[in-house]
Formats: sequence, C-alpha cells, structure tokens
Amino acid sequence: MKQFFLFLTFGFFVQIGFSQSINGNLNAARTNEALGYGNVDIYQGEKLVASVLTDREGNFNVALDTGVYKCVVNYSGYQPVTKEIRVRRDEKLDFTISEDPAKQKAKSDLSKALEASSSSEKSEKEAMAKINAKYLNGAPATDGYTKSKGTDDARRFYSDGYTTSGSSSSGLSGPIKTEGIPSLPGRSGALTAGEINDFAKWNLWQDYTNNGNVLSYYQKVWNIAPKGRYTLELHNQNGIPLADALVRLKKGDGSEVFKARTDNTGKAEMWLTMLNVNPEIPQGLFMEVDYNGKTSKINDVKPFDKSMNHLVLDVTCEASENVDIAFVVDATGSMGDELSYLQAELNDIIFQSKQISSKLNFRFANVFYRDAGPNEIYTTRTMDFDRILSSSVDYISEQSAGGGGDYEEAVEIALDSAINGLHWSESARTRVLFLILDAPPHKNPQVQEKLQRLILQAAEKGIRIVPIGASGIDKGTEYLMRSMALGTNGTYTFLTDHSGIGDSHIAPTTDQFDVETLNKLMVRILKSYTYMPDCDQQLPNLDLPYPDSIVAYPPPADSLDTAGNVVVTDPNETPRDSVAVKWNYYPNPTNGIVNITADVDITELYVTDLTGKVLQVLTNVERDRTVQIDLSGYATGIYLIRYPLGKTWVSGKVVLQRIS
Repeated sequence: MKQFFLFLTFGFFVQIGFSQSINGNLNAARTNEALGYGNVDIYQGEKLVASVLTDREGNFNVALDTGVYKCVVNYSGYQPVTKEIRVRRDEKLDFTISEDPAKQKAKSDLSKALEASSSSEKSEKEAMAKINAKYLNGAPATDGYTKSKGTDDARRFYSDGYTTSGSSSSGLSGPIKTEGIPSLPGRSGALTAGEINDFAKWNLWQDYTNNGNVLSYYQKVWNIAPKGRYTLELHNQNGIPLADALVRLKKGDGSEVFKARTDNTGKAEMWLTMLNVNPEIPQGLFMEVDYNGKTSKINDVKPFDKSMNHLVLDVTCEASENVDIAFVVDATGSMGDELSYLQAELNDIIFQSKQISSKLNFRFANVFYRDAGPNEIYTTRTMDFDRILSSSVDYISEQSAGGGGDYEEAVEIALDSAINGLHWSESARTRVLFLILDAPPHKNPQVQEKLQRLILQAAEKGIRIVPIGASGIDKGTEYLMRSMALGTNGTYTFLTDHSGIGDSHIAPTTDQFDVETLNKLMVRILKSYTYMPDCDQQLPNLDLPYPDSIVAYPPPADSLDTAGNVVVTDPNETPRDSVAVKWNYYPNPTNGIVNITADVDITELYVTDLTGKVLQVLTNVERDRTVQIDLSGYATGIYLIRYPLGKTWVSGKVVLQRIS
C-alpha cells in the first residue's frame, strides 16, 4: 500500500535542454543504508530552481545550467543537510545524513501505539492522540469518534439486490513496518484497470443518463446530475494556456451559477446545475474570468453542445509550478483483498518513476477514513500537505485496514476533511484528489446535500476528483463517482477482473474501454494533468505511445502472425484483420493548420486534447482527399486525432507550438 501512494505522487517527465547535471547518492550515516525517495532541492540564491527525488537505491540526477547552487536534502526522521556546489560540467555530490533523535523517537512511539491499537481500543485512542500531536499540532484527527472496532460481514449486500463475497482484514490488521523503501515480494504489472473519461464520450454519457436508460435511475438515488455544460478555453496572446484562473458562470442579473478554475490546458468546465433537474438556460448568461488580479467578461456564452468558449488575455507567461496531490482512502476491512497486491505491483512503478519533472513542486496529503458510528475506532485520520515525500510515506505505512461492518462508509466526511480541511496551495498548476474506495456513502438527504456542496467547493478550488473504484462498488457508486469526476473536471478509473486479483469487479456502463495495467493507466493520467509548455513554447517529453506522422491500423507487419492476420491478445476484442485504415498528417509540430489524407472514407474523425476531450469533429472525410483542421484557436499543447474502429481507437499525436 505504501508503494501505491508513492507512485501516485509522481509525474513522469524527462527534462531536456541542459548540458550539465548534478548526480549523487543519499544514504544513512549509522547504517549506510540507501535512502530511496528522499527530497533533493536545488536553489540558486533563495529561488527553488529544481526539486527531484532519489530513486529506490538512493540515487539522483538533476540537469542544470552552469552556475553556483545550494543543494538541500530532506528525509523523514533525519536531519536536513545543505551543500553548495559550482556546476561547470557533470558534477558528483553524495549525501550522508544522520538520524534526528527527536523525530526517530516520535516515529517509534507512534508505530508502537498503532500496533497495539489492533487489539485494544484504549491503545487506539492513545495512538490517535499521538497522531494529533505529530501531524495536526493538536487539532482533532477525527470527527469525535473513538469507538470500538467493528467486524466485516462475510457477505455484502448491494443496493441493486445482488451479492458478492466480502473480505476480512486478516493479514493487514497491523501497521506496515518498513525501513526506508523495501523490495516487496510478488510480481509487478499484475493489477489491471480501466478509465472512463465521460468528457471524451460526452454524447454517450448523455444517452446513458437520459430518462429510462441504464444510469438514469441513480440520478434520483443521489439527486446529483451534472447538466448544462459550459466550457471555457483560456490562453495568452502567445498561445500559452493560463492555469488556475477563477471562472464564474453568471446569470444576467449577476447571480452566480457555478465557479471553477482552469486546468493545465487552460480549460474550465462549468454546469448550470448539479441537481437532478432539467435546467433552463437563463437570459443573459455570461462568464467572468479572474486572472492575476484582473477581471475579464465574456458575453453571450454558448453551451458546449454548440461551441467551446474562448478567451485570449494579453498577459505574461507566469505558470505556477505547484502540484498538490491528496489521497482519500477507504481504510475499512473490505479493502484488504487488494492492498497487498498494490504494494507488490506499484513498488516497481516507483522505480520506473524516478525521473520526474525537476521544475514542479509536489506536495502530498492523506485522509484515511472508515465510518461514522458506534463500532468504529475513528472516522477520519488526516495528514496535511507536506513537500517531504518520505513523511507522507511514513504516515501511510502507519495505517491499517479494519472496521466497517455495514456496506456504506463515511465518504462524504472524508471528502469534507480533504476539500475543506487540508491547506491546498493558493496558486497551483494542478490539484488532484484521488478517492480510493470500494463502497458508497450513506444514502440519505443530508448526505446528498453535503455531496452536492462538496462538488461545488472542489470545482471552485480547482480540485480534480479522480475516483479509483476497487472490488465491491455497485452501479450506484459508479454513477456517483462518475458524476463527481464530471463536476470537478476529473476522470473515473476502476480496477478490473482481468488480473484475477481480489474480489469481483463490476464492469462499467460504457461502449468499450481499454484494459491497462494500473501502473500505466495512472502514469498516463498524471502526465495529462500536469504537463504544460514553458514560456519558450517547449513541451516536456512525455514519451507517449502515439505516432506523429502516419497512423496505420492494423499494426505494422511485426504485429501480424505468419498468415498475415492481426495478433489479437484480448479474447474479448473483435478481430481486426478484415478492417484497415491509414492516414498521414503534417506538419507536426504545427502552429495551427494540420493536413490529413486518409486511404479510406471516414465518417467521423475526432480532434481531442490529451485527456480525450472532444474539441472538433470532421465528418465525411473522403478517401485520398486532403482535408485541413485548424488548431490555431487553441492553447499550445498536445492534441490527438482519433478514429473509432470496432472496439478500439486509432490515434495520432499532434503538437501545437507557436513559432515566434
């Protein structure tokens, strides 16, 4: 579990353009043990210019210009160390750090208290008091609940009327004991997952949630239904997307309808309502955009079904490099069936993710929750944002799964603790809340109203909710999580049965989805949420698996068998050897115009952003006839040209880059 959350804190960028670097190793003075995932911060004067993590062997490397720098190393439980270095060429700089006696004692005391809590309510109360003192400076870590431990039902009944096997927390009843970052047993790349981005399948989502269709019933259950979509795309005069601008959707009388913040691509998603009603478009609807202390107005705004709204501001390039990531985790006993596998699998992802963006300032926070009731020891445990990754790792490793005797859990209390209790950055490129759960909140009007408020509050703060559904969720939970993702400009992800790990996972309601290993899925999402061009129009190398000039399907000859047929690895996938499509496009990169020529007639060709949001649709593209798309109205970034073919999508990558 520790490695699961470590992975989610990382981007996966490779910085280029420097000819020198600092590389070295971090180890413990007393044991000579390599310290993986320690913070190495690089300052020039008082300005933080780079921040990297050591890999699991304690190694680090950061590319820099020639100059004099101050290197500061931090690791949880150790005393920070500062060294100065002049960079003329590739330089070597090792660090040996000593334990901080006070911090080590606090960690030891806390670990012992939490271990004792697995068999004693009194010990759990004492442990909570220590957690309060260590992480919250005396603030309460729960909502007043210090209860006795509950038990899990052997069979769990769903609101839909069917049953599935439950799981006890045996094997995960105590805290996870670690020294540094251990190498865990098991195979990596085992867990499988999928994603449904309902922004990318907007028409399909509307079909599924119309009256009488498969998901429409759950609009009534939760009284939550994002309707009346309005989208704004914001960039400066040079095409650089403007992130974290506050956007207000207002009626003609000036009253506010919805508030949201632009994301790393400069887009804000707004809604006429989050309630299960059919909204009427108010007269005189307009938008106000607050950016860098100035307010701009857009009159006669259009709903997304008619057009995306655009605004260009004459401002300098000043993108924030802050990235806040919070994990809100169901820690009830039923989560125990998959957590141990997550540990084994995602430990390998940490190793793969050792190269992150040295320019981004990551901070991490954690909220663990169970339920609110007489049989629960606690409702929520919280650690506020911290730049030191190993501090977050220590906190996560001290938690355990248990309790949760009924199906529903305190999801809304945990979300409130995260959205309104954590200290999110006032200015940020990205704020992400990963909600990891296997059960819904309780179904009553009070909870419904609280969830509605929380969605609005998260959108206003620019917090993108990304649920991760584990085994045990039902259709009602799926609908609620997808609605939360839509309301906050997030996406919905879920574990699948393809791995054979854990209890049964329900298939989501959709036309098709790609099954990926969880590690690849999460890397891809984090890339799309945090990448931005710099002020010189340069984009990070994301190493995306898309062609950039010729798209061909079926794949090239090396993906065919000896008879020339396409090799199909997924038994549920429709054979593709009878269908072929190919198109080429240029120029790439482009400053606006892209020419496309296909060798077949294409009914619909989609242009999307990197997350899959549809921006344009080209209809009736004729064979061997060159057509053009114009991206000049969009922000600098990465775009996809996509074509649905059977149960898959055929995609190519285009880079939009202004030439000065």
